[in-house]
Amino acid sequence: MTNFSTDADLLKWEPALVREIVLDHQCLTRAEGVIAEAFTVTAAAGQFATRQVRPGHVVHLSNPDQGVDGCYEVLSVESETELTAACVGTAGEHAVPLPSATDLALRIQTFDPQHEEARYALLARFGLEADAAEPASDLADWIAQRRALRRASVALVLATLYRGQAVGSPAESGLAAKADHYARLYEDEVAKARLILDRDADGRADDVRSLSSHRLRRT
Repeated sequence: MTNFSTDADLLKWEPALVREIVLDHQCLTRAEGVIAEAFTVTAAAGQFATRQVRPGHVVHLSNPDQGVDGCYEVLSVESETELTAACVGTAGEHAVPLPSATDLALRIQTFDPQHEEARYALLARFGLEADAAEPASDLADWIAQRRALRRASVALVLATLYRGQAVGSPAESGLAAKADHYARLYEDEVAKARLILDRDADGRADDVRSLSSHRLRRT
């Protein structure tokens, strides 16, 4: 099932997220002696395919001696040892390449479990959880414009992450305030969202849903 947001989407809002929140149990892979050149990352011990690295994940590359310490969006996985990446939010002809460097440390941590929880929370908010439970169906294929839920998903994931980190942290850390900010933003984004569903993929809207209305449009 496809989530409504990715790790790269989170970094567009919180560029330092991967450094602020480190979840070792959600680390997909680590490697040393990594080479970055143009859009290619090569790591002998990467295990990128085995560890299920995929587009939308974020790769952290660092080597203080070379002045490299950045997070980049994974564009594709070419093999166990090679992937392509670019600066977050760039792709296609507008893609911005990586810094060229060698002997880098690599780390790929994912927030996929939190994206998945956000997905189901959003389905429930729009009354679609029963539909999504149908074994042969994937709601992501029904939504004509899945981008309609991206911002709401990002806000909910960030609220969840910062709320979890705020537990046991001093008030001056600001984590609880960030969690509250994103929780409010989530409610704002959900209230504005309007979903157009095409259940049979015939190019015509079968159902339009929002929190304020639900009207059948199938003809």
